[in-house]
Amino acid sequence: MTVFGAQSGAVLVDPSASVNVLAGVQPWELDALRLHAQQTALDLNHHSANHFSRVFLSAALTDVTAKYDHVFRLDIDMAPFLAARFGSEMNVTARAAELEHGHPVVAVQHRIAQLLSTALARQTRLVAVHAGADASFDDRIKATRRHVFVVGVVTSADAQRLVDLGPSPDAQPQDAAQFRTLWGDRAELRRFRDGSIRLATVWGANAMPLEQRAQIVPRMLAFLLRRHFGVLAQPELLHADDQSTADCARPSEAIGDVTAESAGRLFSLSSRIVEFASTRDLSESDTDRVTFEAAIAGFDQLQREVKALEEKLPLRVLALHAVAPGLRYASLAPPKPLALAQGRGDDAYVEPLHVLVEFTTSNKWPDDMAALHKVKSAFLLRLAECYAAAHPSTHVDVSSRFFGYGAQDGLLTGASSVQLAGADDFDYERDSFVDIRHISSGLTFRLSVLCEPEGALLAHKAQEMVRAGLSAQADALQCAHRRWMRTTQWRAMHHRQILDLCQRHHPAASLTIRLLKRWLSRHMLLGQSVGVPDETAELLAARVFTDPWNGLAAPGSAYAGFVRCLQLLAEWRWTEDMCVVDFAAAGSADSEDSARVASARRVWTTTDGLSADAYATLQAAFDAAIQRKDVRGALRIVTAEDPNAEWWGTVSPVLTRRLQSLARASLQTITDCISLGSDSTLPQVFTAPLTDYDFVIKLDKDVVCRQYEQPPASAFTSDGVQSAESAPRKEVFKNLLPSMQHASQVNVKQHANVFGQSDLVGFDPVALFVRDLVGVYRDSILFFNDVHGGRCIAGLWSPTARKTHPFTASMGANMMLLEHEKVGTKPAATLNKRAVVEEIIRLGEGLVENVVMQNE
Repeated sequence: MTVFGAQSGAVLVDPSASVNVLAGVQPWELDALRLHAQQTALDLNHHSANHFSRVFLSAALTDVTAKYDHVFRLDIDMAPFLAARFGSEMNVTARAAELEHGHPVVAVQHRIAQLLSTALARQTRLVAVHAGADASFDDRIKATRRHVFVVGVVTSADAQRLVDLGPSPDAQPQDAAQFRTLWGDRAELRRFRDGSIRLATVWGANAMPLEQRAQIVPRMLAFLLRRHFGVLAQPELLHADDQSTADCARPSEAIGDVTAESAGRLFSLSSRIVEFASTRDLSESDTDRVTFEAAIAGFDQLQREVKALEEKLPLRVLALHAVAPGLRYASLAPPKPLALAQGRGDDAYVEPLHVLVEFTTSNKWPDDMAALHKVKSAFLLRLAECYAAAHPSTHVDVSSRFFGYGAQDGLLTGASSVQLAGADDFDYERDSFVDIRHISSGLTFRLSVLCEPEGALLAHKAQEMVRAGLSAQADALQCAHRRWMRTTQWRAMHHRQILDLCQRHHPAASLTIRLLKRWLSRHMLLGQSVGVPDETAELLAARVFTDPWNGLAAPGSAYAGFVRCLQLLAEWRWTEDMCVVDFAAAGSADSEDSARVASARRVWTTTDGLSADAYATLQAAFDAAIQRKDVRGALRIVTAEDPNAEWWGTVSPVLTRRLQSLARASLQTITDCISLGSDSTLPQVFTAPLTDYDFVIKLDKDVVCRQYEQPPASAFTSDGVQSAESAPRKEVFKNLLPSMQHASQVNVKQHANVFGQSDLVGFDPVALFVRDLVGVYRDSILFFNDVHGGRCIAGLWSPTARKTHPFTASMGANMMLLEHEKVGTKPAATLNKRAVVEEIIRLGEGLVENVVMQNE
């Protein structure tokens, strides 16, 4: 055993004790085997009945694209590794060790893995170096040719630490010397709070945003490969100062000339793909101020300020419940403050952050719906008066946006028998609210009253209508009750679950949600009219973190989370398998915590999460939905609190198939980028193919107030070449440069409101235009648009609009007769498409620039 251990690290002998079965197996391969075994033990302990497919039919374990948190393509020249190196006993020993592997590619593979595993031991759980296909005999002769390695990294909980602690020079001199050899001038001698003096590498300040923290491990890896192997990386991975530090005083054992044209190349999508989660109006100078932490801190301060007004209000404020995506790390970009105090503002589009104000219970709420809403408005008026008096410099505005719904759908009067189309929607605008422009944070909070008696009253009124046989009024009241539950109860609970997931358990979940929303939005599939609701997109991303499927651990980076979301959309069998998001298992799905759970002592014990009975209840509800034919291939996500997918509904089967095809194409593009070592086709992942639509409405860019929420131009610049999506730079006169440089130093960019009114909050004319189009042409056309500043609206004629119908009165659309055609005994009629397009142009006067008919 001693002889085997001296020759190879791992020892597993046969019964004769003469053959080491693990000879030639590299240490990282054993680490990967251990990691997969631990995850398999967790999968076998899962409540799902389909253990076999999870363990033995998982294709993700062979897919390098999604298997690791970070994937790097390393293209290096083999000649420097094969050159004879003399001059010291250590070099001769290293040369002999390399020859012991039997192949130069394997020797280089072992050396790279050993360096990275040693240097990144705290930040990673696994560093895998794949050598690609087996080298042929011709490769052994032509050993000077370049070889491509694929480096996969599985990060640990310490991956985003800003300071990597090293040994103490006094207590551990040999380890300190090795640490300095690894990091060079990056290693600094520092004194810490506990009084210890240790070597350390520092990779950022405390104010570093989440996007940059996620790139610490790729930066460390690029630095190591540059210092020890002369590898050149992308500017996003290897900063200029890091490169100069790595090139300074390289160790004697370093291989590769950093000045040679044949130097190795390191490529990764981990940093490039995150750029699409940013926006055009955020620059590096904004990142210190525009953060989710700043928005949450502003909300906490608002909560304290409102609670301080309790003595002046009719009822005591029990709590403020945030329901805005920007207050749970789930909005496309962090909420951007308004710099009103300095006299400058970015009011092109002011996003309100929705907050529910819950008062203490009282039995004095009226039983009449109209009176109850008047009392809620009075509460908001009183709250606004008290807050404005306590904070005179704050702008407070009370509004009511029923838009006449209460008078038409019978919710307030109970006399109407007509239910409005789209009554069961996702908006917030059917209630009174107060807008508070918070001075200290610069954010705009929109406060609504959470009134528990309102929900009970709606349910009671609906039951009365059912007993009275008034089905239309009963349906309207039931829709109103479901909308009230969604706005006040379900959104608040969903907010707490996503906030807990992103804040406590998985830091990479926030960027994953944002990337997924960007992908859906760029493909015009994010939104409530026909697309995927924001909450459903967040549940999709939460699924890959709470229940890592296909034998993989929870993602440790936004890249891995986004790719696995695409895999989920592309491969999940929505008709046959139930998709469950188990928020109770978020803690047990943490990176190395799951490995500890799978230890020998606890491997077969029940892990955190849904119990077997709860899972059986969800499965029974899913089977019942299949029997009712409610599934039919629709994207349907359930939770323990929502077993019937009522909260956010289901995505239609047609749209689900569209998502599957787009996800497959995006995954193939990402795979091609990694295999070719080029990101030239990466923008295609976030570009919608407009040729698939029947017509496209081009909007005037001057009235698209959310155009600054589009990805920055740098995201579409690949390999140093600017794509068509990125805006060309304009030539600027030199006498204007000082004023432009001064404007660039301002933390908050200035984008004036296109209508010249600075007090518009939450006003998006494009969204309102799309809402009107959906309301008018709901049965004839499906509309798609990028809700985050897209400049076009795409349309598809519905299947019913393509057919001919018998001509009757009140057909509900602009129809035209077909000459010499009949349906039965009546003249045939079909949708007058050109007239409908002209109607759309007339409705969108001032917004529509042009309409392109693609499929007549």
